[in-house]
Amino acid sequence: MNARKALISVFALTAMTLASCGTINRAGKDIMIGVATPVLMVYGGATDGLTTSQNVREGMGSGAVVQVAAFPFTFFYHAIEHGIYGFAHLVDLPFCAIYGPAELHPAGPEIMPLDIYQGTWFDSWAEAGASTDAESGEMIPSGN
Repeated sequence: MNARKALISVFALTAMTLASCGTINRAGKDIMIGVATPVLMVYGGATDGLTTSQNVREGMGSGAVVQVAAFPFTFFYHAIEHGIYGFAHLVDLPFCAIYGPAELHPAGPEIMPLDIYQGTWFDSWAEAGASTDAESGEMIPSGN
């Protein structure tokens, strides 16, 4: 096999892999969340840990000391949780090479980004309810 045929084969595989908007959005979200995982671990651990420690305080009917004592444990729990979520996105990323060709089939699945984190730019097209047909490129209105 010469270099020209190898490049054509790689280009064809790449074009087929990234053939649909769903696959591109899923891969983009996986990359974005995967790269941002260290920041999400700290930020998500702090915000979710604070909320959980406030709930512990209210649930026990106690004061601020209980909330402060509970915060380190809730912070580390939620930081690890967000780390696992980021790892799940990184594990999902290589599978996007399979999702694109699967979505090309007329009876194939509709590929959507993972719903672990909502409200990202990659979710906006899915929330609108409209999608693009991977074969024809036409917009499919919501409800179909």
